[in-house]
Amino acid sequence: MNFQKEDFESVICDLCGADEYTKRYEKRGFWMVQCNKCGLVYTNPRLKQKKIAALYDADYFQGHGFDKSIDYVKDVNQHTGGKDGFTLEDWDCDNIIALLRESRTANHEPRLLEIGCGTGVFLDKAKKHGFDCHGLELSEYAANFVRQMGIPVETKSIEDASYPPNSFDAVVMREVIEHLPHPLESLQTIHSWLKPGGVLFMATGNYDCPERKLRGSDWFYFMPEGHLNIFSNRTMRNYLAKVGFSKISVTNQGDKLMDMLKSKEIITPGESSPRNIFKRTVFIIVRSVNHFISSGMRIYAVK
Repeated sequence: MNFQKEDFESVICDLCGADEYTKRYEKRGFWMVQCNKCGLVYTNPRLKQKKIAALYDADYFQGHGFDKSIDYVKDVNQHTGGKDGFTLEDWDCDNIIALLRESRTANHEPRLLEIGCGTGVFLDKAKKHGFDCHGLELSEYAANFVRQMGIPVETKSIEDASYPPNSFDAVVMREVIEHLPHPLESLQTIHSWLKPGGVLFMATGNYDCPERKLRGSDWFYFMPEGHLNIFSNRTMRNYLAKVGFSKISVTNQGDKLMDMLKSKEIITPGESSPRNIFKRTVFIIVRSVNHFISSGMRIYAVK
């Protein structure tokens, strides 16, 4: 894909507003830089929003875009065909429910919004867990899959959506925040949409992982066309604290080891943490090891 000079814009650090940075990695003509003040890593210069929006076409959702690791259409076909069974999406739903119970805000049918819901697999899972589900998705192509599941979805950006304050018990953003041009502003909006005691769940890449340190610019998560900000545990915590979240949990938990726990029935349906003492010990050990090696982050924050 060829871009012209006029397709780019220079930006300052979204987290702290500083305009002093160090160039870290170059990939396909883009630079990933690191803020000298707060440590946030971001693409600079980056594509303008109009150019970025054009990247998320039907090809993108079938794994033919800038992110070759995804195939949302395959995922939804597998899901609707009943072949996926108990998945990490189910476990994530169990975690959200557990946190809502802890904050004493769980109710009969908690309202959940997934931002960047893609083709709706997570939302359909959450619906089966008893959530009143809603989606926010820029792509009309992807949103049509969600509507076929009977789940309401709006094709708007976070900035253009007009949900009232205290609308949702839970907001989910899986592999989305790295795509947002202004994460701080978006998180402030999301914080306002959540009810007191509501839960924000996110998944994104972990800049501090060993794989990035070993592979450098070849790290798979460096996709500078659409991944505009890359977070570490520290910068993610700073974002969430800055917008007012109180209980913040940032763990490095990738899918592969969590899938192993699932396949060995260490984690099972309906449990965010195993009740069995042996299984709980294995669970804690594996997650502790995973925290130091995983390329992904799972983030939970309570308003």
